[in-house]
Amino acid sequence: MKKISGIITAVALLLVAPVKARAADPPLHVDPSLKECSVQFAPTLTQDAFERFVREFGSVSAFKQGAPPTTLGQWGVSIGIEMISFTVDDKSAAWNDTFAHPDAGHELGSRQTFPKLKLRIGVTDNIDVGAFYTRAKDANYGWLGLDGKYRLLTQSENMPVTFALRGAYTKTRYVSDMDMHAFTADVSVERRVWQILRPYMGLGSDVVFARETSDAVDLSSESLIVPHLFAGFETTFWRHVSLGAEFTLGTLQSVQVQVAAVF
Repeated sequence: MKKISGIITAVALLLVAPVKARAADPPLHVDPSLKECSVQFAPTLTQDAFERFVREFGSVSAFKQGAPPTTLGQWGVSIGIEMISFTVDDKSAAWNDTFAHPDAGHELGSRQTFPKLKLRIGVTDNIDVGAFYTRAKDANYGWLGLDGKYRLLTQSENMPVTFALRGAYTKTRYVSDMDMHAFTADVSVERRVWQILRPYMGLGSDVVFARETSDAVDLSSESLIVPHLFAGFETTFWRHVSLGAEFTLGTLQSVQVQVAAVF
């Protein structure tokens, strides 16, 4: 019985040990000169982890549509504030080995939230152009995006939906350890309800290019295609205030809400 008990105990330890090893949090890479968690590649960063980081960081930061296919009309203007939120696996090598921290207890955290400033202008009745900007507070990364949307079909008595094509470009800024760009193409369809509610959905893809420029590692550049689905709605109050929300399902899930003044 003692031998059997010993064997059972040994097997149990072998099974539990890997679980404990996986559950252990990796040590943070510390740079006391930082005020906030910042993109800074560690010497332990591998090509596989870099690829995953490019896929997740690049696609989640890419310029989201954030509005239905309906355009503003010529010289229409929308100025808004958006809040985007998403979750990352900050314990993975893809995020742990790409970020440095002010101290050993200052974790990046899995939930990330950023405000965005967004501008849209109607160039013609069927074409809008837009831009967004954001920067992580006290950190070394932010994004600048540009987009253009073409309304191909308009909802009417003979047409049940509004349909649009869109292209966008996003540049990751302020990061010295990499050069990252994202190009986005998507299509979306909308059906207006009660004249003020505009639900919509669409699909598209981000093409993310990233080149490592760090002295700490020597990695190959990555070029990745990351498809996504999205759905949202927008509603207008008092003709000049719009509220909306959008959910994106891709390599990471993200939710963004926005409020804008429309003229």
